[in-house]
Formats: sequence, structure tokens, C-alpha cells
Amino acid sequence: MIFDQNMILFAFEKHLIWSRSDGRGGTVTYHYYDAVTWVVAALAVAWLIWFFVSRYRRARSLRRVPRRNNNQALKRVVKIKTELSQTFLQPGFSRTIHAVGIGLLAFPNQYCIQVFIVDPNDEMWIGAGTTPLPTVFRGVPVVRIQMPMAGFLSAKGLAAVGREHQYSKGIRQRQEVIVGGISGANTNLTGQSGTIGYFCTRKSKFSRRKEIYLLSNSHVFADLRKAQVDDRDLIMQPSPGEPASNRPIATLVNFSALKFDGDTKEPNHVDAAIAKLWKPQPHKPLIPLIGSVKGYVPKQDVEPGEAVRKFGRTTGYTEGCIFSIYLDIWIRYVRTGQSAFFQDQFLVEPTLPRFTRFVSKGDSGSLVVDAKQHAVGLIFAGTSDVPELLQTSPEPRAVAETNSTGDKLQRIEGYGVANPISEVLDRLKIELV
Repeated sequence: MIFDQNMILFAFEKHLIWSRSDGRGGTVTYHYYDAVTWVVAALAVAWLIWFFVSRYRRARSLRRVPRRNNNQALKRVVKIKTELSQTFLQPGFSRTIHAVGIGLLAFPNQYCIQVFIVDPNDEMWIGAGTTPLPTVFRGVPVVRIQMPMAGFLSAKGLAAVGREHQYSKGIRQRQEVIVGGISGANTNLTGQSGTIGYFCTRKSKFSRRKEIYLLSNSHVFADLRKAQVDDRDLIMQPSPGEPASNRPIATLVNFSALKFDGDTKEPNHVDAAIAKLWKPQPHKPLIPLIGSVKGYVPKQDVEPGEAVRKFGRTTGYTEGCIFSIYLDIWIRYVRTGQSAFFQDQFLVEPTLPRFTRFVSKGDSGSLVVDAKQHAVGLIFAGTSDVPELLQTSPEPRAVAETNSTGDKLQRIEGYGVANPISEVLDRLKIELV
């Protein structure tokens, strides 16, 4: 008891700061009380608790509620998929395998590993001859799928405009009020076109007025031939490749550098960039035919088969579904003639027959959202050539190619490849508006 009293007295002790004569034979003293320190400290701790709790609650409110209840099973399949990718996608291993992902078998409803090939009649790996891929690897089903190789989707000139009558037209003209999904690109990309995806702010540890930034791909907002941002990196709207009169509306501030012609041990994760929107420029945080974004979906919560949609510069509004998650894939960059390896991406197939392609050249940078307007991913690659057979088929996922051995393979065309939006937000340290 005596100890406790001594501690209390010590905690609330008063200290002499200075003293002086009052001129009448007395002394005036000034003291500092420890109680003041404790009160200030308590208020500071209370403010810190409120600050971090409010940030946590806000972050949670922006994340879509998880739908999956078998996370352990998925983690195991992801580990096995990565093991296969390190072999199948290593440069020089195969001429036909270019992507490995995770999908769902229609029956039974279980995860499988998808191996994407260009030519089913080619040997699976150099020197394999007629040796087929295993149908099961470490207890997980392995499915071969025929799919053309993907490329970055920046457009050159008007080459990507063909057959746009099938879609709600993309926006390639000059816009006085900037919205998501319209044409825009770096002024140095002469003759090229891309898409301004959406709006974001940079994360800050302190509350302050946040500036607005535009979000798109690195290969749209930056000149990848340069290693750093400089004063000439202005974002034009519309893109430099459009015939319409363009003008600068933003300044590039950050982008993810891409590694080309490497190996699977040094993968790319995002192709994303942000540019500071100039303050006089009017803008509205919405996407045509979609609306405003209400939150985002963490990478681990996205499921194969989910319905998604996007609005891009070329194809405008299109709908599709997630065909593959945790996709490892090689992407061709025509501008430089190089290829880049990306890990843990999303593959989106079009909703056929209404939409014969999900993306086309010029749609790079489009934001992919779910049915409830939660951001899912950022389009950066894909292919847009769709054979007539797939365009007219009422059951496109049943359409198959028969190879020399008589096997029937599912075939994917007109697909898009997207960075998981949660990965983009984390790596660029941004938040969607």
C-alpha cells in the first residue's frame, strides 16, 4: 500500500521551474505538474487509437465481403501452380505453353490447374515428342486450354477501331470533363492510344486535402524506354494517336517499372502508373455505363466464374467473367519486340455471344469491376482476334479444337488480362476515389 502511494505521488509530483522575489519580501515560484504530462499523453493516445481504428474501419468498408470458404485448398493449389509455372514457363522450355493459371472444373466443383497452349499439335516441351501433359499433378487436375498469346493493348493509330459497331462505342474524342474509361496516354507515345482507367489519391499518414490522380498502365502513361519520370511526361487527352485535338491534363508522377526478357524467378506483378490531374481540369469519378466505384476486391477473394465488366477507349462497355485466377503469363510488347513475365494475374473471357471480345487494342488501362461496382482489376493485356466460329456459337465454352491425337480442347479467344486491383493499390500506395 505504501508502495502504491509512493508511485502515485511520484507520478503526480510537482517540479520547481524557477522563482523570483515579489518585491515585498516574499518569493513567487512557478511549478510544473506531472499531471499535465499524463493528461496530454492520455489525449494523444486516445487520438492515435481513434485515428488507426477509423482508418481500419474505412479500409474494411471499402473491401468486398469475402465469398470463399475454402482458402486453405486454394493456397495449396496456388503453391502447386507456381511450381509448374517455374518449369513450364521458363524461357526455352516450350514453344507452345505461354500461361499457367487456376480455374474451376464444371463438375465436380473443384480447383484445377490450367495450362494454356498456342498449338495443340506441337510437342508440349522441347524434346517431349508425343509425350502429353499429365492430367493430374500432386493430386490437382491439370487441364489444357488452347489460347493465342497475349500482348499489351496500347493501340497504334486507328488500327483498333474495326468492328466497333458491335459495342457501345468507346470514347476517343476530347472531353471537357474527365471521367474513367476515355482515351488518354503519354505525350511521348506518338501515334499510340490507351485508356484513362479511373481516379485515385495517394495514401497519407496524416489527414490533409488529397490531390486527385489518374490511374492507368505504365505502358500507357509512361515511355518505358526511359527509366525515370521527367518534365516531358505529360498525359494527353485524348491520346496522341487520336485524330481529335488533344491537350495535356496531367503530369506523370509514378509508374511500375517492367522487366523484359527475364525469367520466371523475377516476375512482374503490376503494369500501373498514376498522373497528377491538373487542378483547373474538371472531372467526375465515374465510368460510363457503370457509374462510380464503391470499393475493391482483394486478390485472394476473386473467384473463377465471377461476372465482371469494363469500359475502355476502343470497345467501350463489355461484359465478361473471370476465367482464371493467379495466372502466370508471358506478355508481348510490340513496341519494343520484347516479352514480360507476369505472375498472379486475372484472365477475363468475354460473355459470348453478346460480346465476342472483352478487350481490344487501346483498352489498356481500363478498370474491371464486378456487378456491385467493386474494382477487381486493371486491364493491361489480352488479344482481340476472334474467329467467326466463336462469334456465332451459342455455347462458346464448348467449342473445341481437335488435335492430331483426337483430343478436344477448350479454346479461349478475345480475352483480357488484368492486374489484381488490390496489388496495384498496395504497390503504388494509392486509394481509389
